[in-house]
Amino acid sequence: MPHLFLAAGHNGTRLTSPDGKAWSPPMIGKEGETYRAAAAGNGRFVAIGSYGSGNIFATTADGQTWKTSFQDGKYSRYLRGIGFGNGIFLGVGGDPGSVGSGSPFVYTSPDGEKWDGPHDAPGKFIIRRVAFGNRRFVGVGDRGRRATSPDGRKWTDAPDAKAIDTLVDVAFGNGTFVGVGLHGLRIRTADGLKWTDRQTGEEGEHLNAVVWAGDRFVAVGAGVTAVSRDGLKWERIPNTNAPLTVAHGNGVFVGPRWKGKLVRSTDGIKWDETHAIEHHIEAVTYGEVAAS
Repeated sequence: MPHLFLAAGHNGTRLTSPDGKAWSPPMIGKEGETYRAAAAGNGRFVAIGSYGSGNIFATTADGQTWKTSFQDGKYSRYLRGIGFGNGIFLGVGGDPGSVGSGSPFVYTSPDGEKWDGPHDAPGKFIIRRVAFGNRRFVGVGDRGRRATSPDGRKWTDAPDAKAIDTLVDVAFGNGTFVGVGLHGLRIRTADGLKWTDRQTGEEGEHLNAVVWAGDRFVAVGAGVTAVSRDGLKWERIPNTNAPLTVAHGNGVFVGPRWKGKLVRSTDGIKWDETHAIEHHIEAVTYGEVAAS
């Protein structure tokens, strides 16, 4: 079965590539449709986002033919992230405009077509990014929130999390989770509850994305890439032309830059523009599809 990159974003844009260089003609949706996150699993891609008052869901088993659906969120319950693990897609979100409590919720689905939810999730603030490993989901989100769940429904927050240590992204590899965030923040955990080995970088040197590249964590940010085998010992290297989020597959890294640009790298440090389209890309992922 083929492996592909998927890029998705504004105005319902979706396009695929086997190598991050040659991209399919973009599929365009409705004006105002914005896909914000994407994941791969069970031989398909799933992208989620917002449109008007609610959430949009799109899934494909070949990267070409898509099934889409809409659920009203009453202008407050918006999906912001998606992950895959233990055979299910997990969508996470809340009320991004709230003050004091984000009213977090989740959706779950085996295929991106039939969704169970929204279900109110425990906790006060939105979870925006999730990763799966060690038989659990680990999520990071607003006001420093870190939490873990065995099934995407029951969540337990890490104690003593501080808003100043807000994590932007999380990845799993080599038996551990690594979270990255503001001012070069890097921190790791095995279970999502006990976080250790906190490290920071320079002021304003925000790490926007982290991926497990098969043999190392690669965290990409504004002007710097941090690389680690174990989430403990890091090498920080200046980067150029870095994207806002990152996917890794087939030995390469792919991500978007404003506006509508897709960049590619073999090391996560030097990035080259490979494609440009009219609408901005918010999400990238890599995975196996059932057919092409």
